[in-house]
Formats: sequence, structure tokens, C-alpha cells
Amino acid sequence: MAVSRLVIGDQGRAMDAQHVYRIVLIDDSRMARLGLREQLNRTAEFRIVGEATSMVEGLELVGRLTPDLVLLDISLPDGSGVQACRRLVAGRPDMRVLILSVYDDPAVIREAIAAGAQGYMLKDTPVAMWRNAMRRVAAGGAVLGPQLIGQVLMEVREMANGLSTACLADLSPQERRLLPLVAEGRTNKEIAVALSLSEKTVKNYISNMYSKLGITRRSQVATLYARTLPSGGFSAEDCA
Repeated sequence: MAVSRLVIGDQGRAMDAQHVYRIVLIDDSRMARLGLREQLNRTAEFRIVGEATSMVEGLELVGRLTPDLVLLDISLPDGSGVQACRRLVAGRPDMRVLILSVYDDPAVIREAIAAGAQGYMLKDTPVAMWRNAMRRVAAGGAVLGPQLIGQVLMEVREMANGLSTACLADLSPQERRLLPLVAEGRTNKEIAVALSLSEKTVKNYISNMYSKLGITRRSQVATLYARTLPSGGFSAEDCA
């Protein structure tokens, strides 16, 4: 929980309180941790309350300290930052995670965001941008390093184009019944009730459907449904 620091003006009047965000830094690089610590020591807005050099150590530290923001390296000696992020968010859905990385691979970025990270920044990003990114993520927003935006947009376009020509011929009749419900954003429980199925059965159907269509997320189902099935019908012509 961010704490507020009361600032007293020259005339003894109380000025606006400043939020101080409590941060846990997880990075196995001593130099990276030192550099970030020096940057953050120059402002009263952030305070590092704990540092860890591995995923296991970091998970324990975050669970004990409950920081406002976790700065997480994408590569750790006992696991990936993606794995760590997924476990952090699973344990605390409101956890704010900003990934630190030297990798600008769109696939890695996609995995990190899918795991629950609210931000992804390259380690060589200028200090001012780092502070802005931390401030935005800690306050509840999301951010992507400016060097990465072009690559990610390109991948999104390619993914959308691929989905627009996805073939639906392999879907079973039951999977076709599920498709519009998933596209609408209904939960597995809601779909189960609507189709008189068990949640486990719905989960299996969706997993099979994802595999056949070559997709991994519900947002992709919505894109596919909107692009290839404007009338809601299924036919051989829907397959490219």
C-alpha cells in the first residue's frame, strides 16, 4: 500500500501529500539493482523495500512485504520472469508488475503481458522514461517501452490477418456453439449454464477449439468471430 508523505511548506502550512510507492526489485544482476537503486534514491516518490536475486526468493519477499510495485527481470537463475509474474498475479490479482528486460522480442513481450504484467521496459531506457513508467504502472496504468511499440503493433496486425483467414471446418458442432459465447466474453460458468454442460466440459471444448484455430486467448476468438462470421453462420466458404 502506497504511503503518503506530508510536506510542510516554508510558512509551516501542510502541502499536498505525496505518495511513496513501495517497491520490490527482483533481478539477479547486481549492477542492474545498483543502477535502479541509485536512480530511485534521487526521488522521494519511490522506495525500494526489498531486493531478491531469484524467483523463489522474490516470491517469498513479495508475499511478505506486499509492495505497491514489483520490478521484475525477465531472466532469473531459477525461472523466467514470465513464470514469476504469473505466480505473483495468481496469488494477488491486483499486483502491479513492471518487467525489466534486454529482449525486444514481441513474442516475449506478449507472454509477459499475458502473464499479467502491466508494463514492459528495456533496461537501456532513459531514466526519465523509467520513472514515468513506474509511476504509471504503480498508479494503476499500463505502459510499453517506446522502442517496442512498432514491433508489437506489427505482430498484432499479422495475428489479426491470420485470424481473419482461420479455417473453422475442423470445429465440432458443440465447439461451434461455444464460439459466439466465448466471443461475447462469457465465463466458462456462464457458458456451461447456457449449454447445460459442466464447467470442466466447457473448458475442454474451449481448449480443443483454441488448438484447432491456432489461438490462445478469448480476445482472439472475438476478433475471429467479428472478422469471419459477421452473419453468425458457418460454412465451407468461411475457410480460406
